[in-house]
Amino acid sequence: MTTDKDRGADKPVKKPGVLSRLYSGETTVDFIKRRLLWYGISLVLMLVSLSGLGLAIGSNHMNWGIEFVGGTQFQGAVKEGVSLTEVEAAVEADGVEVVTAQTAGTGDDATVVVRTESLPNKEQQEIQEAMSAALGGEEVSISNVSESWGASVSTKAYWALGVSLALIMGYLWWRYERKMAIAAILALIHDLILTAGIYAIVGFEITPSTVIGMLTILGYSLYDTVVVFDKVHENTRGVLSQQRYTYGESANLAINQTLMRSINTTLIGLLPVGGLLFVGAGLLGVGTLKDLALVLFVGMATGAYSSLFLATPLVVDFKLREKDYKTHTRKVLARRAETGESAESIVAEPDHDADEDDTDKADTTAETVEDEPDDAEDTEERKSRPKALSNASAPRPGARSGDNKRPTGARKKKRR
Repeated sequence: MTTDKDRGADKPVKKPGVLSRLYSGETTVDFIKRRLLWYGISLVLMLVSLSGLGLAIGSNHMNWGIEFVGGTQFQGAVKEGVSLTEVEAAVEADGVEVVTAQTAGTGDDATVVVRTESLPNKEQQEIQEAMSAALGGEEVSISNVSESWGASVSTKAYWALGVSLALIMGYLWWRYERKMAIAAILALIHDLILTAGIYAIVGFEITPSTVIGMLTILGYSLYDTVVVFDKVHENTRGVLSQQRYTYGESANLAINQTLMRSINTTLIGLLPVGGLLFVGAGLLGVGTLKDLALVLFVGMATGAYSSLFLATPLVVDFKLREKDYKTHTRKVLARRAETGESAESIVAEPDHDADEDDTDKADTTAETVEDEPDDAEDTEERKSRPKALSNASAPRPGARSGDNKRPTGARKKKRR
């Protein structure tokens, strides 16, 4: 007689889709194995960013805000039919050198911003009248910042950045370990270089808002990195006490388990910042928003990238330089070659039934030996349980303490 169970056994088991596996943390992307590729991509991006910075600084085209360099700034509404070159020529006609000249905003809110060295009041009035005449009589405002005040702002910005990096490294050193702290700082420096390079290439003005944005992305990048590091720390606890999987495989599992969280937090963060950048600064022409929006957008994107593709692979490389982890990796690979196990099967669906059997044998010393039928039932019960990365001497990654042990009271008594 054919039962419903028999008919259902013939149906193929539908495998979960990519999104389903991504949501449940069951993806098996090998981030660690491809770490040289990620290093190469990061190196190319950093070289491009450093080249852009070098060219901008060398050609004096780094667009520092007046708050940092000091000087006198003239700003007036754009006049249709009047080019930026004509306004700049009108200012220089009075014998004053223009440091920077640019157009800010779009549409009716567009303005011409011309910055010179600090000028006395008489020359300021002359430049104001000349620039107003070039703009067809439009009103021109004047802003003055002393060079000493600008230098003070720059010094404070550097100090804020340095202290932030030091506090971040100190916390990670205390919370996890030295190697994770170093890897996190290298990832943060990577994010800062990429953000500064894009700023130099795009030519946006560097203002105090830019510095605030830099400090903000440090915190965001640290948050994403700490989430991944926390899972790596949990997965690799006691990794040297077993020979089923390597440190790199445990770290790679941690990245896959936190991948969906990283994607969610990045998208949720980028959507409002993208609104500021593309809608506020781009479509509406609110120029005061673009400095902060650009640094946040670029920094948050690079921070998510570095936490997944750079920080954790660096920790693995640092660990594999230690003798204990080198030896452990060789033992794991040798054992795997003898048993014929594949790394994919262990990482994707780790199996430690053998370790559970060893634990059962140790527990039976003070108990009655089970009959053969009960052993078979017990074996079937173990096979039906979800498999996890585990061993008898070390806790499963992500599991609560005590999950590796089966309560002795749950054992079946010997049948008469």
